[in-house]
Amino acid sequence: MNTPSRHIAVAGTHNIRDLGGYLTARGTMVPQRRFLRADCLHRLAPGGTKRLINEGLSSVVDLRTAQETASAPSFFEGLPEVDYVNIPLFDDLSPAALANVQAPGLHPLVPFYLTALDTRGAALRDILTHIARVESGAVLFNCTAGKDRTGIIAALLLGLAGVSDEDIIADYVLTEKMIPDLVAEFLSISRDNGGDVESYATLLESPADTMAKMLAHIKSQHGTIQDYVMGLGIQPADLTRLTDRLSIE
Repeated sequence: MNTPSRHIAVAGTHNIRDLGGYLTARGTMVPQRRFLRADCLHRLAPGGTKRLINEGLSSVVDLRTAQETASAPSFFEGLPEVDYVNIPLFDDLSPAALANVQAPGLHPLVPFYLTALDTRGAALRDILTHIARVESGAVLFNCTAGKDRTGIIAALLLGLAGVSDEDIIADYVLTEKMIPDLVAEFLSISRDNGGDVESYATLLESPADTMAKMLAHIKSQHGTIQDYVMGLGIQPADLTRLTDRLSIE
């Protein structure tokens, strides 16, 4: 995995990465500059939007809640050169909401991800459908840290492309190496607000076993990632369009 070429360093962000370059089951590579995963884009330095547009960016799918986008608007919202849409994956992603998902013996992110797969089907369908209908250029999907919501969408896309579980997991784990400064900031805010910093720190991890268990859940309950996505109700034409864009032409 060539991390330096996959990471797009833009001042004001920590975790913009290209999904391109992963080997698929067909022996081809996922194309570069078609699918970008990212953290929040509300702190872009001057010239940041132009830099990403020059990288081929044509569409942004913001996975944050309405409350998050209102308090920290994306620099791409209202920008005429880019199609921006907000499709929240979750209604609530506060630390309190995460902490309320309990499963003894498991990392707390595991039940949260599995609950998302099992209960947020309509949102996942709408997100993947919108991504599928991007005709050209790169589509960027993001949340706040580019870890949980973004990680789920990235895993589904890579799975549809036929990327190995090993590489899907590696892509997920890489986030932890990209965001130490962001994690430190979040923990400092939590500490200042009297929060449970130790529990919150656990939720900011990206352990390999969490993604491994998510992929295993999909396989045990649905068969393949393509079977799971089809079960969400995505239109066959959109699924074909999506898998075509995930392939080298």
